[in-house]
Amino acid sequence: MYNVIKFQAPFERLKLYDSSPDINLRKAIITQAIIDASNISDSKEAKKLEIEAKAWIFGGSEAFKEMCMEASIDPSFIVRITKDIIMLHKEQARLKKRKPNLTLSKGIKNQNKISI
Repeated sequence: MYNVIKFQAPFERLKLYDSSPDINLRKAIITQAIIDASNISDSKEAKKLEIEAKAWIFGGSEAFKEMCMEASIDPSFIVRITKDIIMLHKEQARLKKRKPNLTLSKGIKNQNKISI
């Protein structure tokens, strides 16, 4: 299982219903690339997918631009929300590291431990 950031709002635009299966498929591919690019797992497979997705989204390839245009989505919108999601994830990770690590311990009191 991959750990990814759950950030629903930007995806709403991608999930808008379209009667064309081709457009829906392209939107699903783009959505998966965003999810892969925002990976937080340390597994080798997840990291590989993350690198590939970031290269595809941020590399300016014609294939990426065509996929977006065929899905009726501005490529710059995808680049922008992917950057925002990645930055939000980094900020959340930074804040998690700053929280004190509280542990329960019998008879020991200090800044990081709580006595029972």
